[in-house]
Amino acid sequence: MDIQSISLRDSPCPVSFIGCGDLRGTRFCNDSRAVRRGDIFVAVRGNTVDGHDFLNEVVASGAAAVIVERPFSNLNLAQCVVKDTRQVWAWIAMRRLGNPAKHLQISGVTGTNGKTTVTWMLRAILRQAGFRTGLVGTIEYSDGQHTHPSGMTTPDAVDLAALFRQMVSVKASHCVMEISSHALDQQRCSAFQLAAAALTNITQDHFDYHGGFNSYLQCKVRIAELLAPDVSLLVGIDDPGVRQALTFLKDVRIRTFGMSLDSDLKVSVAHADAAGQTLEMSLGETAILVHSRMIGRHNALNLLTAAGMAQQLGVDAETIRLGLESLERVPGRMEQINEGQPFVVVVDYAHTSDGLTHAIATARAISMGRILLVFGAGGDRDRHKRPLMAQAAESADTVIVTSDNPRSEAPQAIIADICSGFSATADVHQITDREKAIRMAFSMAKSGDVVLIAGRGHETRQTIGTRQISFDDRKVARRLLRESGLSR
Repeated sequence: MDIQSISLRDSPCPVSFIGCGDLRGTRFCNDSRAVRRGDIFVAVRGNTVDGHDFLNEVVASGAAAVIVERPFSNLNLAQCVVKDTRQVWAWIAMRRLGNPAKHLQISGVTGTNGKTTVTWMLRAILRQAGFRTGLVGTIEYSDGQHTHPSGMTTPDAVDLAALFRQMVSVKASHCVMEISSHALDQQRCSAFQLAAAALTNITQDHFDYHGGFNSYLQCKVRIAELLAPDVSLLVGIDDPGVRQALTFLKDVRIRTFGMSLDSDLKVSVAHADAAGQTLEMSLGETAILVHSRMIGRHNALNLLTAAGMAQQLGVDAETIRLGLESLERVPGRMEQINEGQPFVVVVDYAHTSDGLTHAIATARAISMGRILLVFGAGGDRDRHKRPLMAQAAESADTVIVTSDNPRSEAPQAIIADICSGFSATADVHQITDREKAIRMAFSMAKSGDVVLIAGRGHETRQTIGTRQISFDDRKVARRLLRESGLSR
């Protein structure tokens, strides 16, 4: 597709002009360092810097005009004044590529936990229905034909528009995407509408960015602003955070899902073991029985969420059932590692207190003995959740606290933050080296136990200081099991 010329008079939010009657162009830039002569500069507010602080520099670089959130009387060039430059930047990014989002049925999932799993489940259903489906999320980006590892859960507006254009070019009809709280706050998704949407849960995470629970919650509910007309937001009514969020969703069409009898969509577990679970689902007036390899109560809810979203997209119940049953695993989400050892090994991405609680509960349900937990916490991220993770971890029988991705922080300092949350009676060991921590868990495990390795899931690189080393919990676990002679 050619780059499209854009008129700011078509902006999605009110605009006013200073020194011109309109701004029209193909070359827009939001990085003051990259402005070339003739560019239109969009002054976007970032996390640490504000594009409005660099207007003199972009004028000196030859910018033809600026898009700003307030007028600047000292600038001798055309200005377009808008309420939110981040929203306008997302709109520009989409429009300059011909608005590829309009050719896709886009479904979005937000929430602290479950986003990745729900999107993979929904993609499986849509594939079963015969739709070529793109995916945008924490593990990978896919246009429906080609896949590559993702850089972030929800990419910036420019990369997102390019992904959508690629999906359209290979004739994808649907896209399923995770929408992070950062993306909602930064308006990365404001240039398109959602044909189906879900809010899974809201628990503590990313407080280093949002500052507190209320701010985080209010970002999450902004997914409702993206709904297409007459589309309902699916909400996980069993979650206390979501119930609190409903006060901000009074003017939004809501469909609830959960295990409670008064939910619009319901699920109950008929049978469960280490091989999977059988679920009874009520999708309004339709009931289905689903046999899934995905274990755990939280995955029962994830399966229900995906089913409800597929129903919103017009998929029939039998196709929903077949699609859910076709998905064998989601990488790093309660993924079992089996080398013939006499105990169960599970790798999971759980990196919040709520995520750990659900992962341990799932491990407990399939254990014939003890739960041995290996986990840590990421550096340069929300420090306040670390002792809360320890409190959740105490529901395991033995805990080994180790490194996750320490980044620029000292690993021992992170471990100390975590360990401040344990009670005096907790059975806790501290081993900074993650491979040694996993090896210790295996040496302690006995027949019937479950070793749960949490925090990194699908990740294949570990960041220590300025170094990135190859480290995949799943590959490390397989190698250690073979080296230990426990496999057969």
